Amino acid sequence: MKLIVILLLSCPLLLSQEPQRPKGNLRLDLMLPSAGMDSLPRLSVSGTPVKSPLRAAAYSIVLPGAGEYYAESYWRSAAFLGTEILLWVVYAVYDGKGDRQTVDFERYADQYWSVVRFAQWVETHGASLNPNPPPTGIVISNDPNLPPWERVNWALLNAWEQHIGGVASTGFSHRLPRRPDQQYYELIGKYLQYNMGWNDWDAGRVDYLMSMSVKFAYYRDMRGRANDLYSIARTAGYLIVINHLLSAVDAAFAASGFNKSVQIEARLHPTPRLFNFVEFVPTASLGVSF
Repeated sequence: MKLIVILLLSCPLLLSQEPQRPKGNLRLDLMLPSAGMDSLPRLSVSGTPVKSPLRAAAYSIVLPGAGEYYAESYWRSAAFLGTEILLWVVYAVYDGKGDRQTVDFERYADQYWSVVRFAQWVETHGASLNPNPPPTGIVISNDPNLPPWERVNWALLNAWEQHIGGVASTGFSHRLPRRPDQQYYELIGKYLQYNMGWNDWDAGRVDYLMSMSVKFAYYRDMRGRANDLYSIARTAGYLIVINHLLSAVDAAFAASGFNKSVQIEARLHPTPRLFNFVEFVPTASLGVSF
């Protein structure tokens, strides 16, 4: 519509050199004797692409659906934006559930698993698992006001674990990291060599590889649930990235398709009139390809 208005306003200027025609009448200004048709240049304007695929892709890489909206592909815009919102909700919900589950299992471990109990068992039975144990026992503080993880000399505990692990059949395959390392909470509910630290374990038993503490099993399942929740959140995070990339590619195609689907051509069309005059009528043609 703007293009036609521009053409209408510019035509009197193009034809103003004709002295025999009255001025101030737009329609008369658009008329020439038929003999003068060949002297007037044809005006033709073809529509150029109005949507930038690169800009559309940039919009969608930041916010999925924004590029499609720019390209006037509204249903696809809503689909990508809705997917983005849904994935962020899933991520936030399951990451939050994983955090709460982590707090729960760590609190459970601090309440029912003791590195002091584990260290005492190692000192008592270590020699039976591997002769010639380290010359120094594990130093354990008797201060009841300290939490268990601050009462044990960790370097000596790891040395004993290393010594017992020198015999493959003992099953002492790992060395316990200090609390609150994430591996600390993982190992005590993953490997049977830490069975003995749970308070429902009989400290006199040596066959720790033959059975599992009930609380060990319960704690293992608590950690498993936390890992499952984090896995769902992590998958949602991957899908968020994929949604951004797919939306960017789709937005570029949508913008390109928009430019190809609508073609507008405006021109002055010569139309014969009475008395051997020709009127140049502004016309527009609209082509839509599917």
